[in-house]
Order: sequence, then structure tokens, then C-alpha cells
Amino acid sequence: MVGLGAIALACGMVSSSVGAQEMIDLPEQDRAMSADFEEVFRIGSFDGETWETFGEIAGAAFDAAGNLYILDRQASQITMVDREGNYVRSVGQAGEGPGEFRMPMGFTAMADGRLVVTDIGHRSYQLFGADGEYERMVSMSMEGGMMRMGAISPHPSGTAVVSGGGGGVVAMRGGPGGGEPERPTTRPIDMIGLSGDAIETTTIAEGWRPPPAEAATTMEGGGMRFQMGAMPRTFEPDLLVGVLPDGRVAYSDSSTYAIKIASSGEGVSTVIRRPFAPEEITERMQEAEKDRRLKELSVGEGPRVQMITAGPGGGRQQVSQDAIKQMIQGQIEQMTFYPELPVLMAVAASWSGKIWAQRRGEEPTEGGPIDVLTPAGQYVGTFPMGATEIPAAFGPDGLAAYVETDEFEVPVVVVRRLPPVVN
Repeated sequence: MVGLGAIALACGMVSSSVGAQEMIDLPEQDRAMSADFEEVFRIGSFDGETWETFGEIAGAAFDAAGNLYILDRQASQITMVDREGNYVRSVGQAGEGPGEFRMPMGFTAMADGRLVVTDIGHRSYQLFGADGEYERMVSMSMEGGMMRMGAISPHPSGTAVVSGGGGGVVAMRGGPGGGEPERPTTRPIDMIGLSGDAIETTTIAEGWRPPPAEAATTMEGGGMRFQMGAMPRTFEPDLLVGVLPDGRVAYSDSSTYAIKIASSGEGVSTVIRRPFAPEEITERMQEAEKDRRLKELSVGEGPRVQMITAGPGGGRQQVSQDAIKQMIQGQIEQMTFYPELPVLMAVAASWSGKIWAQRRGEEPTEGGPIDVLTPAGQYVGTFPMGATEIPAAFGPDGLAAYVETDEFEVPVVVVRRLPPVVN
């Protein structure tokens, strides 16, 4: 293993052109890098100040000054600290009014410190100024009965965000005849304009969507029964997206090691590949995954789900957690599986434009080595399995925020400084 400061970009790539796309094939052999990063500060404590007693950290982001913003979904609040970890302010709270969050799914920070919050409950993006004051809401669209939501990152224009990947959600409603809207055949990565009262969507790239499973899913619990369309199969390749500083995106949409570089109006220009093949899903893997999820559910871990239905008189009614738990248990027992295990688990882009791509570990749900690449297809090196994770947020001057837990299982945010070669 060699130190990061001594690493030059590795050679050995093979480039070819297919149509307008450049195909870059990198070698299979890893070049190990050290992850001995300098710690700058850490916040979060069971017996700390009120502002740093986090419940459920749902995201983090930096602005260009190095200020860090942390979304605590449990508290429906965003905490801001400066680049030394000193508390500055809190933004938002749970509630129904403007500037209050009903169901914050995620957020991002613009370079100048303005905040954009995806609030599913309000079906809008809520915008806050650099001073933390609420500015306005921008309504999400329901084109064709569909509303797409995904992880968001700032667009360099400062007037838009890029949405895609990150466990994206598609909300649907029936049409005039009560029928289900037509399901999408791709997974778009969109630039979401926020200048008006409603969003303006421009598609940057159309990610591949695996064909749906044939069987529908029935969810029952608490005296309720939902018949759902075909759900994604377990271990289907996710849409993994990193937004580059110039507005291009790096993404993976299949089970192979293929990272595509795309820009608005031009589509995919480059595909970066390494010769790692997907692994076939076995019956042992299927049973082990079902057992793992059922055990998580029994001890109160696993997915956190909120469901709201139409109550008497058209009002909104929240489904109890016991009923949701019964539904999830039934869904686990009905799980279907994709035939192969995707090579990649995560893709992210650093503040300066490096691509971090995490391969799968020895077990299906285990994170493995992390490759660092450039958008031009140069291989920087690989962090061995367990050496580090992909940061929750990259910032200027090499700052990077990691979400961890302490000995009491309390969320802690640790900010470290990355060397220039990987940031």
C-alpha cells in the first residue's frame, strides 16, 4: 500500500470509440491507497448540547465556505456548523406551515449557503436563504399521474438541483378512470429548475430500468390490504449517481462495472469500465437475505417507512407502525430476486470532480473496495475493503463528512480532510 501523496494517475487504460461514446477499459489489478485522513472535528453526542443530539441523520452537505449542514429527519430540522464545527443555527421544524417540514426526504446546500429541501408532505421543494430564513416553495409536478423524487445535488447554475438515484421514489395516483398511470420504462436523471412556482424538468440522462417482475405484491396489516404492482426485485441494480462540479453526471445503471459520463443535451460521452463480472444469485443468498431482513425487523431495525392513507371525509390518516411492520414482514416473505448481484454498490463525485465507486464486498450487502477515478477515465487508485467509506458529503479544501455512531449508537458526524489527489 502506498501513501496518497505519492500516487500518480495510473496508466494502462484502453480507449476505443463506439459511435459518439468513448469506451475506456481500465485494468483489473487494484492499486491500494491509504485512508489515513486527518480528522478536523466531530459533533454529535448523547449528553452533548441540544443541537448536536441527533436522532436520524438523513443527509449532509457543505457550502463553498466550508460550512456544514446536517438534516435530522427525526427532528425535522437542519443544523448548520462552521468549518471548525461551531454551531451557527438551526433551520426548520416539524409542522404544516411554510418553512416547516411535513416529511423531509432529503436536502442539499447551494455554494452560497442557500438550502433546498425535498418535502414529500408538502409535495414541494422548500427554499431557504443563506441566512436560514424561509423564502418560498416550488411545487413538484405530477405529470401523467407520476411524481419522481430522488437524491438531490446542487447544479452549478445556482438555480437548479440535479435529481436521480439515491433510492428514488415514484409517487403515483390514479387517472380519471381510476386506472394506474403508465409506469416509466427508464430511470431519468433530471435537472430540476427552481426559478418559478413549479419545477421545470430537463432530463440529463435516461438510466436503464430493469424489466419488472411478473408477479404483483400484496401487503396486509392492521386490517388493511394493498394490492401493488410488480415491485423491484431484490438486488436489482440501483441507479447510482454522482454530480460533477460542471453539471455533468457520472452514473451506473446496470449490474456490470460501467460508469457513464453524461451531460444535458449531449447524452453519454464516456463509459468507464473495469473487468469485474456480476455474481450469480444462489438460493443460499436468497434465504440468507430474507433471514437478515426478518431479524432486522424483529429488533426494530431495517427500513423506516411512513404510510398515509385517505381517511373518513377525505382526511389524511397515518398507518400505525405495527401495521406497517406486518406488511413489511409479508413483503419479505414474498421477495423475488434479480438473477445476478451487481458489481457496484455506490457512486459519488467529490467537490473537485473525482469519482468514487464502491464495489460489493464478500457478502451481498457488504461494502467492498472503493475505486477513485477521474471523469476522463484515469484510474487514481483503490481504498481496500474496510479502509474507509464514501463520505456522506464532500466539501471544499478536501473537507469530507462521515456519519458514524458512538458506543451508545448515537449518530456522530466526523469531518476529515482528504488529500487533493482523491478530492
